[in-house]
Amino acid sequence: MFETISMRQLEALLDRGGVFTLLDVRDMMSFWAGHLEGAVNIPLEELEMRTGEIPKDRPVIIYCGHGSRSLLAARLLDGLGFHAVSTAGGLSYYRGRHFVVP
Repeated sequence: MFETISMRQLEALLDRGGVFTLLDVRDMMSFWAGHLEGAVNIPLEELEMRTGEIPKDRPVIIYCGHGSRSLLAARLLDGLGFHAVSTAGGLSYYRGRHFVVP
């Protein structure tokens, strides 16, 4: 079963620089409008076909815009044997310093 963390907990993990994959499952245009530093973008619609791009040797922390797509992605990845972690609320609730606009 996957776990869920808050965006505040994610920020603390980003501050500490832990070893995990940060996965943004929003569409590419949303990602390029702004995302969390260090995030990899694989839209939810492409995730099942692109799981080979995600390392299995570390947790995968997943976020989206509001939290619903990250839940679906976490459920999918958990079922495939990944250590999946969903973020509650999503990027729309994040006001921290790790947000970047390319």
